[in-house]
Amino acid sequence: MTNVGQFIILLALFTSYSPHSKQQYLEQYKGFVDEVTENAKFFTAADWQHAHERYTLFNIDYYNRFKSEFTFEERLQIASYKVQLNAVRAGVEIGRLYQSYLMDDLDSLRKNLRYYVNNQMEDDISRVLDEAKRISNELYRELKIFVDELREQQR
Repeated sequence: MTNVGQFIILLALFTSYSPHSKQQYLEQYKGFVDEVTENAKFFTAADWQHAHERYTLFNIDYYNRFKSEFTFEERLQIASYKVQLNAVRAGVEIGRLYQSYLMDDLDSLRKNLRYYVNNQMEDDISRVLDEAKRISNELYRELKIFVDELREQQR
């Protein structure tokens, strides 16, 4: 296909996609927001790039086309769409950060704990029990001395 043919197809897609009225703009923007919200967790980097391009169209190009027609309530609704889209994107990014960093840390912690349980824990438990016995014996001796002293004082 020639460049002219591709341009004509892109122009046809753009104009059919482009809202022709304020009401159509609001409906398409809401549909876009709903679509992104529902599918965001499955988006690839290319999907986010495409969504960002559409976001720009809705917030600059299309918005400026109908700007003078919007009521105060419609402007608030448009602002809420912006907030919702940015919140969805932020949520996905936080989820990805969690997956890539915190999950790695958690996996490392599990691996270290497994190693400890399999290789060192019994020795540590044995040392703790020996120390507990030693402290118990010392405490017994100290209490015995104390009791003996009290008996001597009572005589």
